Amino acid sequence: MTYSSSTLGAFVAEVMRKRKHNNVSLAEAAGVSEGVIRNLLKVGIAPKAKDPDPRTLRRVAEALDIDALMLFRLAGYIQPAPGANSVRAEYLADVFDTLAPEKQDAVMGVLEAMSDQGQVKAVIQEMRRGSQPALAGMDINFPALIREAANQLIAHYAMIAPADVSRIDPGIEVLRTQWKDLPEGTRIRIMALIRRKLSLDYDPTMVETEWRD
Repeated sequence: MTYSSSTLGAFVAEVMRKRKHNNVSLAEAAGVSEGVIRNLLKVGIAPKAKDPDPRTLRRVAEALDIDALMLFRLAGYIQPAPGANSVRAEYLADVFDTLAPEKQDAVMGVLEAMSDQGQVKAVIQEMRRGSQPALAGMDINFPALIREAANQLIAHYAMIAPADVSRIDPGIEVLRTQWKDLPEGTRIRIMALIRRKLSLDYDPTMVETEWRD
C-alpha cells in the first residue's frame, strides 16, 4: 500500500480512508477525543490548526497500524534533512522487514543489480552473505544510519526536547543492537543529532491544552 499525501492532515485522512475509519472510530481506537482528530486532519492545511501532541501522534499511528515516524516527520518533530528518507521509503522499509528471508534476499539482489555505486554494491553483497549480524558490512556511523537511530529513539520515547536524550535506556534496541553495545562515538553522534532535531521552540502549555481537548 502506497501513500501520496505530503501534509500531515491529508496523510492521516488518506490512511483513514484505506483503513475504513471515520473521525469517531479513529478517536475511539486511539483513545483521544474527536476534536483532537478533527484538528489533526487540519494540520498542514489550515493555518490555525494546533501542532499535535507527540503522544497523540503515537496513539493515532498505533490505531492506524502505521509507523509513528511517518507522522512525526510530517508533523515537523523530525526535521527533514538532505538525504532523509521519504515517507514512502519509510513505509517500504517496514514492508521489507515483514518479508521472509528469501524474499528479502531477492529484493536486495535487485537493489544490488540496479545500483551504480561500488560501495553500495559491496555493502549489499556483505549483507546477503549467510546469517550475518543486522549491521554486517555497514559503517554504523554512516549518516543515514545515524539518522535512522535518532528517528527511532525520538519516536519510541516521544521526545520533544533536547534534554529527553537522558531518557535513553541502555537496554533499548537501536538498529537491532542494544544501545549500550554501540560504540561510544556512535552514541554521542546519535544524541547530538537528536538534540539538534529537537532544538525548536515548543510551547508546553499549548501541548497540554491540546491533549486535554
